[in-house]
Amino acid sequence: MRLPQFFCAAMLSGLIATSAVADDKPKSAKAAVDVTKIHDVLEDDKALNTFFGKTFGTIRNVLAKDADAAEKLVDALEAEIKKAKPKNAKSVELIPKATRALTFYRDRIALSRVKIEDLQASLKKDSNQPKLIQQYGQKTGQDISGLARTNPDKAETGQKAAIKFLDGLALDESAAAALKAVTAAKASLKRYDRTIASTRKLLALNGKSLAPLQVDAWANGSPLTDDDLKGKVVVLDFWAVWCGPCIATFPHLIDWQTKYGKKDFLMIGLTRYYKRYSFNDQTGQLGRAQTPQTPEEEQDLVQQFADYHKLKHRLAIQPADSTLSKYYGVSGIPHVTVIDKTGKIRMTRVGSGPANAKAIEELIEKLLAE
Repeated sequence: MRLPQFFCAAMLSGLIATSAVADDKPKSAKAAVDVTKIHDVLEDDKALNTFFGKTFGTIRNVLAKDADAAEKLVDALEAEIKKAKPKNAKSVELIPKATRALTFYRDRIALSRVKIEDLQASLKKDSNQPKLIQQYGQKTGQDISGLARTNPDKAETGQKAAIKFLDGLALDESAAAALKAVTAAKASLKRYDRTIASTRKLLALNGKSLAPLQVDAWANGSPLTDDDLKGKVVVLDFWAVWCGPCIATFPHLIDWQTKYGKKDFLMIGLTRYYKRYSFNDQTGQLGRAQTPQTPEEEQDLVQQFADYHKLKHRLAIQPADSTLSKYYGVSGIPHVTVIDKTGKIRMTRVGSGPANAKAIEELIEKLLAE
C-alpha cells in the first residue's frame, strides 16, 4: 500500500497508509495536536500508526508557517516517544521509525532557518564544505519544487542558476566529499525536469474544452450528464481511496461544496476500480481485500468511504478504458482541474497543500462571479 505524503518524505518504510490523515490547513502548535495521546494508543499498532500519521502531517503543515512552533511540536513528541515502552511487537517496530522521522523534521526545521544568500556567501569563501553544499541543494530544491508546479519557467531559471553556482565552486580532486556533494545536489535539482515539463503540458491545457464524461458508476449523489455541466463552474478532482494527500484535501472539498453547491457549481471526484482494498467504516482503516473486489463491492466501498469522511460532492468511478486521465494530463493525484461556465479549462493543480487550495478557491469565486 502507498504511504501518505508525509511518511514518504520522511522515508518511514513500514508505516502503512491510513485513511485518517491530518488536515492540510496550518494550525497553531498548541491546538494542532496532543502528543500525550501516544500513550492511549501505544498497544494498538494500527492506532499508533494513525497517531504518527496525523502528528507528522501536522508538524509538516505547521513548519510551512512557523519553524519555532514546529520545533516545539517535535520536542514535545520526542519527549513522549522516549517515555513510550510498548509491549506490542508491531508497536515496538514503529518507535524507531518515528524517531528517524523526528531527525528528518529537525533537519527540515534547521534548513528553513537558513538563507540561500548566506549559504552562497559561505561557499564562495570556502567551497570545500560538503554539509553546506548539501544544504544549498536542499534549500534551492525547496524553492524550485514550489515553483515547478505553478511557474515552470521561473522554476527552470532557478534550477539552472543553482546548477551554475554549484559548477562554479572552486574544488579539486582532493575535495572528494565536497565533489560528491555537488554531484548529488545537481542530480537532486535535475529531478525537477519532469515536473517542470509536466506543468508546462498542464498549462497548455488552459482554454481547451472539457471532455465528455466517462463514468461506469456514480456514488454519493445522483448521476450527472454532460448537459448538467453546461453553464456551470466545474471542479474535477482525480483521487483514490489509498491516496493520503487526496484525503488531506477533503476539508477543502467539503468546504467548497458547502459554500458553492447551491450556485452554478459542480464538483466531481473521479476515481477508478482498484479491486484490492477493503474498508472498515467504523475505524476508517483501509486494508487489503482477501479476494478481488467486484465492481459492486467497490462501489459500496467508495460510498462507505464518502460517508465516513462526510464528503458532500458526487463521486464517479471511471471504466477501465476511460481516457479522461490522459486528456486532463493526470500524472499524479490529487489532481484538480477547474473549468469555467463556457466549458473551458482554466486551471490545473496537482498535490495537496494550502497554496493549491487557496489558488483553486480564488478561481472558483472569480468564475462564479463572471
